[in-house]
Amino acid sequence: MRERLIDSREQRDQLLTWILPWAAPLFATLIIFVLSPLLPNSDFAMIYLAGVLLTAVSTHVKPALICAVLSFLAYNFFETEPKFTFLMIHREDILTGVLLILVATTTGHLAASLREKVRALEASNAWVNCQVALVQKLSACMERNEVLVALAGQIETSLHFSCECFCRDEDSGLLKAIGNFRQGEHAVPEALQFTGSTNLEFHQEDNRALIYFADQGTCIGLICVTAATSFSATASARLKSFAGMALLAWDRVQLGSSLRQETLNKEREQLRSALLSSVSHDLKTPLAIMIGSVSSLIELRSDLDADQQDELMRNTLSEAQRLDRHIQKLLDMARLGHGELTLDRDWVGLEDVVSVVIKRSSTMLRSVGINVDLQPDLPLVYVHPALIEQAIFNILENSIRFAPDHSRIEIAGGRCGGQLWLDICDKGPGIPETAWSNVFDMFYTFSYGDRYPSGTGVGLAISQGILNAHGGSARVLRSEPDAGTTIRIFLPLVQGRPESSQLATGNAL
Repeated sequence: MRERLIDSREQRDQLLTWILPWAAPLFATLIIFVLSPLLPNSDFAMIYLAGVLLTAVSTHVKPALICAVLSFLAYNFFETEPKFTFLMIHREDILTGVLLILVATTTGHLAASLREKVRALEASNAWVNCQVALVQKLSACMERNEVLVALAGQIETSLHFSCECFCRDEDSGLLKAIGNFRQGEHAVPEALQFTGSTNLEFHQEDNRALIYFADQGTCIGLICVTAATSFSATASARLKSFAGMALLAWDRVQLGSSLRQETLNKEREQLRSALLSSVSHDLKTPLAIMIGSVSSLIELRSDLDADQQDELMRNTLSEAQRLDRHIQKLLDMARLGHGELTLDRDWVGLEDVVSVVIKRSSTMLRSVGINVDLQPDLPLVYVHPALIEQAIFNILENSIRFAPDHSRIEIAGGRCGGQLWLDICDKGPGIPETAWSNVFDMFYTFSYGDRYPSGTGVGLAISQGILNAHGGSARVLRSEPDAGTTIRIFLPLVQGRPESSQLATGNAL
């Protein structure tokens, strides 16, 4: 669009240069013929002078001089005595002609200077807009290849040079073409060697420029810029300016990558330490109970009656199941921490998932009961059934742990807009409001003294991670001291889901 505007403006200027020197004297003469009965002859020269001024401002010196000469001849031929001849018998007429030429020369120079300044200002403004556009593109870049593509694209758009863009492949270690530019993708030009020690090198030869981006002396990215002719000094300066701006974004991406890697290493170390601490603390108790029960069965079997043996076996089984839950949580936590969680989604009903979760938790209920109140005809959700089951189970297990004996846990669910919600409410000791946003953090725990068993601080964190992977979430809806806590789960609804009646319950999980 900008190129078309520039071309049309140049065509208009050329047209005015050819037409105005001839048209201005002609129109001035026509105007004088119309106004001659009303104005004295001494004012006619001012009309021709106005035409000369208009030509000088609209064009430049030469057309203005031509217009001045033609205006003088027309004024002499039509308005001075003797009329319709080029003779001049009055000195003031000669002065009028000299004045017309002087005005044309002076105003022509001034107008030409002003036009050059205006065009220089427009070019400067256009260049600033190009720089701003590049900065906006670079600010959104998060990867190295995005920086290269943004720079190459802006060079083609603003400077109208052809670009080839290459980025080093991490697997093969070779530079490979990226992006989609005018010349398409090409192989890396032969004999291109990077020997620089800085993160940016700019090499120019004839009609080709090479912009190298490096990291620790190794070329990571390369942009080959090709011009139709040799680069001008202005083009070279603008290329270097663009490259310098891209270097800032390149360094920012490099720094961000280093920080992310350092943060990841730190988190892995923290995770490793926390895992060791959790294993040594939370797995020691069930292992000790299992070892004691099995040892008693082996060493004292003859002294134990059947009921005592059955009780030891039940204790061993209960602690083994408890140990299995701990290990499963630790494995899930490690998978979430290392990004190895994959979603094998399927359509499933919320009531089916809840029923399976309640069945799994039946061995932990003791004297605690569960009431379920789900809205009828809830739509299906497109989730990983086993993972969603585990997320709900972890939250329900947490509620069972803190629920008083002979109390009941309320499970309610329904639909709100484009998502399903599920509330799990217990009658436990409650959670301080200051800790509502922290209970889903990894290894976050707080103690209630000897009244309730303490957890590992991983179950709710795993649930939040699973729900986030599905586009959902969990949060503490309300909690009061000694009145219980309600945790609400949100699951998004996906468009295009089948009706509940089209899916067999037995195939849901």
